[in-house]
Amino acid sequence: MAKKSTDNVTFSYGGKKINLTKSKTDAAVQYTKAHENEPAKRGVAGPPAIEGFEIVSDKKDIGGTLDALREQPDVAVGTHIWNLEGEEATPLIPTGNLYIEFVTDTDDHLQQALLDTMGLSIKEIVGPGAFRVSVTPASPNPIKCAIALQENPLIAVAEPEFATAPALWAFSAPSGRFVATQWHLENPGQAIPAVDVPNAMYAASYFRRGADARVQEAWRYLGSLGNSNLKIAVIDTGFATDHPQLRGDGAKIRNPFNAATRSTDVSPFVRMSNGSFGVISHGTSCAAVAAGAWDTQGILGAAPNSKLILIKLDVLTDEAIKNAFEHAMLNGADVISCSLGYPSPMALSTYITNYLARVAREGRGGRGIPMFFAAGNANPASNYKPRAVSDFAAHADGICVTASNSLDERSSYSFYGPTAFLCAPTNGDGGVGITTATCDLGRDGRSVVLGYTSGFGGTSSSAPLAAGVCALMLTANPNLTVSQIKNILRQSTDKIGPASAYNASGHSIYYGYGRINALRAVQMAAAARTPAEDTTTTPATTTPATVPTAPAAARGRVTSQFLNVRKGPSTSFAIARRLNQGDVINLLERVSGFWRIAQGEFVSADYVQVLSTVSTAPAATRKGRVTSNFLNVRSGPSTAYGQVNRLNNGATVSIFETSRDGWHRIGANQWVLGSYIQMV
Repeated sequence: MAKKSTDNVTFSYGGKKINLTKSKTDAAVQYTKAHENEPAKRGVAGPPAIEGFEIVSDKKDIGGTLDALREQPDVAVGTHIWNLEGEEATPLIPTGNLYIEFVTDTDDHLQQALLDTMGLSIKEIVGPGAFRVSVTPASPNPIKCAIALQENPLIAVAEPEFATAPALWAFSAPSGRFVATQWHLENPGQAIPAVDVPNAMYAASYFRRGADARVQEAWRYLGSLGNSNLKIAVIDTGFATDHPQLRGDGAKIRNPFNAATRSTDVSPFVRMSNGSFGVISHGTSCAAVAAGAWDTQGILGAAPNSKLILIKLDVLTDEAIKNAFEHAMLNGADVISCSLGYPSPMALSTYITNYLARVAREGRGGRGIPMFFAAGNANPASNYKPRAVSDFAAHADGICVTASNSLDERSSYSFYGPTAFLCAPTNGDGGVGITTATCDLGRDGRSVVLGYTSGFGGTSSSAPLAAGVCALMLTANPNLTVSQIKNILRQSTDKIGPASAYNASGHSIYYGYGRINALRAVQMAAAARTPAEDTTTTPATTTPATVPTAPAAARGRVTSQFLNVRKGPSTSFAIARRLNQGDVINLLERVSGFWRIAQGEFVSADYVQVLSTVSTAPAATRKGRVTSNFLNVRSGPSTAYGQVNRLNNGATVSIFETSRDGWHRIGANQWVLGSYIQMV
């Protein structure tokens, strides 16, 4: 039995009892279409409205104010606002609509008689004995109407419809005592504390506002700290795996590997020339810059959610180097960061050069693995002659990262040359070092002491920072090939330093194509998912070529009063046109909370109701057999899409089309990675 009183009601809603309290200060009004919006004249809160309702506030007499508004000719609806008990911050506005289900087999005449008695008008026939209705001037208010109907023996369900602003579940920016020390993620041009020197501050004169990688802005754009399914392989001399930055939730480190001994020992211990043991913190710091977990102090890496494949490479032989990069590729690395090099300038062997080219070509299911290499430090060298980039960083398929500082200047120690691809913020000259994880040898000579430093730097820091940014790009678009990644990085950088440092192609031997800009790179990565050729069909030779509109030919209906169509998948893109409520649209692809509805046209998924998914597939022309132990079937042609099924080894499938990235469509909304399918 529903309970009712003047200001509090209890009734059934969604199968549960809810308690509502009438607001003592707020009400809502909906105006006629002819009404001009003049909130200043009416003394009400102005737009934005909630589903066409404007909030009216009066702390003294909200009832009297509402009654007066109802008398105005341009007010179509005036209603009290209700709150869930204990949730006063969430206004529930009765829209005047209700959903009703009659008891099974209730006579049609009895149904209509009850609706007429309550003065209700049918808006939609949902099913046998089920209706969406709206109140009329002859009806009680929606709350009273619902309560009265629930008490009627002919009614199984009677619920009022409420309007309220949706919870956005907005991204919460990282916080903590030392977030501000990480100027390379966001540089406000202000003084910051040092993490490893008590009460020490770096003066504002060490910083230039905006001299950073714009990583925090990229997080805000993505609404996250990156994709936890992505893996960054860090190849270095050893790691303190117990450090909170690397350990994270306990599942952050995946497949650790010692490339020299082919074991799982990746500790930071090294044997010195005198036979004693020492600890090198270099690898720990590099891994934390790339993907350090967000800890209680607010220190974190560029892609904090990414997993880490830690690979210890403390001896440079062809076999050990090949083992390191092979392990990264075979264990699903999405990005590789390597801040190592030979002590003296030399080229990589042909064997290693060829193998790195294979990694860049064949990794990530044929999309290739982007490899970020530190350019190197110590310019001028001991002979006082500038040293050019060599070994790993000179590889044609790698991404050579040089150094810039907190004042947006070139770090003079950085090696440079024609293979420099971009620069990334780190320490140098008049700037400040990077705050990140570190470790040291304990006083007992056997243990590892974990800590933090504000003094890390060199191109050793800029390379993993760029690798972390790449992981954010792959969060926005996991289908990017190495070529696409490079192209986006080339176009998205900020030109720093003198204009004379760049040639006619926009390249500098010192800065590469400029300082990395994570926000712009992520935006361009997301936008790169839009062209129709992303799902180009590769048919059998006997079948005419076809280009489907999308992996799934779904349709949707606009649910808001109007909906902006933008030129890219975020509100930062320009408005192309506007849709109206009820418009039905094609839903071609889901991208970062937006639907692509045509080439270069996106709408927010929050305001689109998905209507149906139908297959437009042609007859299959090819067959394939699963070669792995099991194979996930996804709703679209990448790992960004949800898993809808799983196939076992030996299963035979029909292949309708193949995307340019090697995914086979085996049915409506069913895609598998072609690397694990053998044609039969």
